[in-house]
Amino acid sequence: MGSTVPNEDVSILVKQLSTIKASNIQDEAARKSLFEAARNATFALETPGDTIQRITHASLQTTMARIASDLALFEILSREDNRVLNTKQLAEITTADEVLLGRLLRYLASVGMIEEVGENQWLGTETTKTLSVPGLRAGIYHNHDMIMPCWQALPKFLADTKYQNPTDPAHCAFQEGHNTEQMAFQWALSVPSRFDNFNLWMAATHEGQNTFLDVYPFEKELCHGLKPETPLFVDVGGGIGQQCLALKQKFPHLSGRVVNQDLPPAIAQALPCEGVEHTVHDFTTKQPIEGARAYYLRNIMHDYPDDKCIIILRLIMDVMDKDSVILIDDMVLPNQGAHWRQTQLDLLVMAGLAAMERTERQWYSMLDAAGLKVKQIYTYTPELRDSIIAAVPR
Repeated sequence: MGSTVPNEDVSILVKQLSTIKASNIQDEAARKSLFEAARNATFALETPGDTIQRITHASLQTTMARIASDLALFEILSREDNRVLNTKQLAEITTADEVLLGRLLRYLASVGMIEEVGENQWLGTETTKTLSVPGLRAGIYHNHDMIMPCWQALPKFLADTKYQNPTDPAHCAFQEGHNTEQMAFQWALSVPSRFDNFNLWMAATHEGQNTFLDVYPFEKELCHGLKPETPLFVDVGGGIGQQCLALKQKFPHLSGRVVNQDLPPAIAQALPCEGVEHTVHDFTTKQPIEGARAYYLRNIMHDYPDDKCIIILRLIMDVMDKDSVILIDDMVLPNQGAHWRQTQLDLLVMAGLAAMERTERQWYSMLDAAGLKVKQIYTYTPELRDSIIAAVPR
């Protein structure tokens, strides 16, 4: 049993905590440490009633954020004039019923998405501004429209399959949740807005973070004896080409070909960048570029079970030469003590794709089965343990 905390100490602590903001903490490691401590303290302070309320209503926040985004409430309350708006004014702007809107706004304020500064008086906050950013707003739509039906279907799916680990992307919770025979990527590609939201969300989730170029010795490892015609960097399944663009911006002086490969809908939206070739390629078919220095796969392997990953990797191995390396950019979970952000992403790809986020031991096992050996693992985000796995044929 812990010791009793005097009321006056509680009051002092509450006052101190109320003044803390992320923007006031310059040391990012210290901020994350404080955030995790506060989160754990919240759990420790919960009564059983608090706990059940938090868990049973968790999905409501995503739904309400989706409705608020449909009404452009976050954008309206994030305008530069930063003025207080009342419910009637917001109803006139959005054309929503005033009574309904008041109910929605009260909820949004109660969970910290906006601020209530008086009766029927509303103000945008830093959180409001965050939720108004297009790429992050796309994440609200992506998770509500594509992921939430998977969560709804998951309990029954696992029970029906007698709690076997899902390994078939054509038969997982996604199909049951969306009442479709299509696999997740086919389903997303069939409606342009779904694919647009996915691309915007994927780009936004990594904005401002370290990348593999911050830790991997690219020039030292890959750039010896380059000629203009040498395939230097092939981004396999590279989407709209963010990583190729980042590479060219960091090393504008390098010769050698930089190639972004993906399916037609992604290539149609590719980012313009001098010196980057955008080409259509399905990575489940023969790799057309032989002898590249680096074949780079970012967040590809975690979308597939082991057997499909091995097929993708072997198609690349068939065209590698002695100077080639496969660079796998993905999370490497610790064998023990994974972070909550890692575990929720693991369950997300399980429900939607019958795939998995892998522990370090699981990575070694899968790559060994493919005929690859790990040269080194370079980790560039401490929380998610986003990493570059440099692998070559055994």
